[in-house]
Amino acid sequence: MQETPISKLTKFSMKKQGISLALSLLATGVMAQQGPIQFTAKSIVALSDADMAASAMVDGNLLKDKFTKDALTTIGFPLDRSGSNINTSVISNSMALFDKVLAVSNNGRLAFVVEGRGQTGDSLTSLKGGLSGLPASTKMFTVDLSAGKPALKYGFAVGQNPTAVTINPTGNALIVASADPGKELRIVEVDGTGKPTRILTAASPVPNAVITDLAWHPGGQFVSYTIAGSQEVGLMKYALDATKKPNLVPHGKTIKVGAMPGTGKFNADGSVFVLVDAKKAANASGTGAGEVFAVQFSTDDTPGEHKILSQAATGEGPESVAISPDGSVVVVVNAGQSYQPFGNAAVAKSSLTVYALGKDGKLTQSADYPFEGIAPQSVDFDRSGDAIAVAVPEYLDYGMRNGGIEFWKVTKGDKPTLTKQAGRISLTRGCHAIKVIP
Repeated sequence: MQETPISKLTKFSMKKQGISLALSLLATGVMAQQGPIQFTAKSIVALSDADMAASAMVDGNLLKDKFTKDALTTIGFPLDRSGSNINTSVISNSMALFDKVLAVSNNGRLAFVVEGRGQTGDSLTSLKGGLSGLPASTKMFTVDLSAGKPALKYGFAVGQNPTAVTINPTGNALIVASADPGKELRIVEVDGTGKPTRILTAASPVPNAVITDLAWHPGGQFVSYTIAGSQEVGLMKYALDATKKPNLVPHGKTIKVGAMPGTGKFNADGSVFVLVDAKKAANASGTGAGEVFAVQFSTDDTPGEHKILSQAATGEGPESVAISPDGSVVVVVNAGQSYQPFGNAAVAKSSLTVYALGKDGKLTQSADYPFEGIAPQSVDFDRSGDAIAVAVPEYLDYGMRNGGIEFWKVTKGDKPTLTKQAGRISLTRGCHAIKVIP
């Protein structure tokens, strides 16, 4: 049948509309998001410790090379296959600690990195005394993230072998824990550039106890603390006195949690604090199954009793926890015995465990998801709560060894599930701490 001028005009108009729509989608970045990684965020900040292989925890062999250095990396979204929005700078850091060695301001412009342990010299190839053989440190660094490539701005002392840092919601104060007897805490006030304007010391709420994890309550008035050595968690109140001098006051009594409590996070309204318990430190024979706990802290003016709301089993070696923005899903990343030296049957076998979290604080385990990766230590949700990112220090690779960030889709409900996404971001090996900037 012969086309009429009108039908030809209609086809031309539809084709033109299709081209315009495609160009519009490209301009808004919608099509750029339809790749193998679906993740709703402005960016991710990641730390990589290139000084040691994860298996050094067992055999002491660092397996490093002089050309690969510790790094802080920013990854902008939407992703570009060329990697043009992935920027890296050399920043010393250590995977010997929990994932609270990194704090990022809510506006995503500043990062604060606890060095934890110093960089090892090229001549040091093995540790004779385990991780205690790593060089001591007293430093924390301020890194400017506002201009694309991360820029080291300041370095300053925060106590002997600092262990954790947390930042308040307004971004002008940090709390840092260290091993300094009688001065285990530092209150660090900073200006808009991240420069310290005042650093004050405070003693641990439990005398002479080293604090291993800190988390600022979303309301801004309280800070949780964890002491792995004595299996305690507690709460401090952060307040300004009449001269506007900040101080930390214990708020209520500590409670016992697990056998070796690790890192933890508050849900969005601060009503529940979820933390993992690895039971034992990583070693040649493994640690066995761990647990995850949901804790309710009393924030009343006159503190009541803190209490455990629920607990559930995890895989072996739980390292960190993430809570979805709506508070309904909890994900725990388990290292298993993935850190064993190559040749061990358990090497590179890690897992994720997903739970439903009720409004009453009850944790209900849904499923466990094995994946290939060595010693994963950090997990975080995206802005939508429909995806998670997981930091993986290494893979079962020979020759060129890299770390990476992997992604899973989250399906919510009474029994939430995870689906592994096809793509991953390759980074400097030792990727062990990540923060999502929503």
